[in-house]
Amino acid sequence: MNEQFGERTFTTFEVARLCGVFHTTVINWVNKSKLKARVTPGGHRRIPLSELVPFMKKYDMPVPADIEDVHRQVLVLDDEPMMTRLIEKGFTKFSDRFSVQVSNNPVDALVLVGKKLPDILIMDLMMPVMDGFQVCQILKSSPATKDMKIIAISGRKLSSAQQDFLSKNVDEFVQKPFEMNDLVATVDRLLA
Repeated sequence: MNEQFGERTFTTFEVARLCGVFHTTVINWVNKSKLKARVTPGGHRRIPLSELVPFMKKYDMPVPADIEDVHRQVLVLDDEPMMTRLIEKGFTKFSDRFSVQVSNNPVDALVLVGKKLPDILIMDLMMPVMDGFQVCQILKSSPATKDMKIIAISGRKLSSAQQDFLSKNVDEFVQKPFEMNDLVATVDRLLA
């Protein structure tokens, strides 16, 4: 097992052992695009965990508990550090179910999404330089991120055009101030 691009990866031999097949079978899966892999500069294949687990589930292979992370990945984006800390702290009592990352900068948040796709993004709409509407447009325009769940949050009154945009591009809108238990319940409902 390796860490590549911040994500756990496996060699073809490791995948073969986990799936109960020969490593040449794994190479064939990769070559036939059934299983996505990265290729190292030396020509070796590395299968990311995020590709391996869905592949195993798709073909009804038992997924070992030690490789499947039961934590749902939550990314919180707000330009106010105090708000991201409050939301992160609110999720700590649910640390058995959620793993939370925070970002106070939309560009940094997009980089985090590119490294490891979260299960859900909780995002403030009103931010300087790049607002939540622009972040949403970027995410929804990419095939890799278009299906990611998004909760938009804001303390401002939204125009009818903004409300219309949100109705088509986010899964839920939550008005600030909100109760943390309500936010967690919304996350649970969207990820069920």
